Amino acid sequence: MAAGGFMSRAFESMLKECSGKKYPDLQKAIQAYLDGAKEVKQPSETNQAASPAGDGSSLDSEGGAAKTATEAAVEAEHVGRKAGSGSFATTLANAGSTLEGADVELVLNPLRLAFETKNLKILESALDCLHKLIAYDHLEGDPGLEGGKNVPLFTDTLNMVCGCIDNSSPDSTTLQVLKVLLTAVASTKFRGMPLGIKCCSFVF
Repeated sequence: MAAGGFMSRAFESMLKECSGKKYPDLQKAIQAYLDGAKEVKQPSETNQAASPAGDGSSLDSEGGAAKTATEAAVEAEHVGRKAGSGSFATTLANAGSTLEGADVELVLNPLRLAFETKNLKILESALDCLHKLIAYDHLEGDPGLEGGKNVPLFTDTLNMVCGCIDNSSPDSTTLQVLKVLLTAVASTKFRGMPLGIKCCSFVF
């Protein structure tokens, strides 16, 4: 299975844990991710379906051709948006490829909501996902550096990771938190990590 499959498997497992009306915001965020991942193949299929229509436009009048060209431009823009929404699936399928722009938020939002649940099964799955995202170099940012890339998002996310544990947390959760923080400290794509070092000291 592609490298990015770990995200879909984890999110599907979380959805089962969110049965019924539990954690509705988390359910919506996970579903948005899963729906976006399914769209990754649709742009090429749409382009193929649009080709015959483009060929037929040559038989129309100049006004009709202009209208067809306009419609084609609108359709291309729509297809581009769908491609963007599913592009994260392609990125996650290749270790070393970095998520950019809105894709970062789309991928991290379910994990951040999962951290808030304090449900151990959901929590540990989310921590494992974040650890792998950093380990596979899918995330790049400068938490701890003023004016750096993705500072607010990553700093807040790492603070949430630190908040996942306290003196009553099981060893398995504590180890997951340590894996995330130590991997972030060692990552060449995470620059400026005093926060992570501070959290590691707190855990010990």
